[in-house]
Amino acid sequence: MGLEKIIGNTLIRCQRNEPANTLGGVEIDYYFMASRFAGSKTEISMSIWTVIVDCDGFIYAMRTEHLGRYEKWQEVLAHRIKVHLYSIGMDNIVVMRLVRDIEIQKEGHLIPNNTRCASDRIGIDGSDEVYIRRSKFSYIK
Repeated sequence: MGLEKIIGNTLIRCQRNEPANTLGGVEIDYYFMASRFAGSKTEISMSIWTVIVDCDGFIYAMRTEHLGRYEKWQEVLAHRIKVHLYSIGMDNIVVMRLVRDIEIQKEGHLIPNNTRCASDRIGIDGSDEVYIRRSKFSYIK
C-alpha cells in the first residue's frame, strides 16, 4: 500500500470556508506522528496535521491518516499541504509558490509521543481541539 493513500476519514476544522482575501497571504504549519506498522521495517502508520492561518487570523486545520512505505513521507507531507491549500480556495500559482518554499523536515514537526486515539477527532490527543503552535504564526491575533 502506498503512503500517499489516505486511510480513514479526512478531518477538517475551519473557522471560515475560505479566506476572504486569498492574496493577503497565509501561513502554514504541519506536524506529524509516525510509527512502524505491525513491527515492519519499511511500513509505517502516519498521522498528518496541516494548519493554515489566513491574513485575518482565521484557522483552517486538516488531519489525515496514512499507511505505507516510509520512503515517501516527505512527498506525502508536501502533497497534503498542497491539497489543503487548494481545499480553501487558494490559486494554483500561489499554492505552487508556497509549497516550493516549504522545507519538509522532521525537526520541529515530528510529534515524538504517539498520543493518537482511533477516533474521528482532529486533536493530537484524541480531543476535538486543534493543536496550534502559536509561535509559528504572526497572523494569529
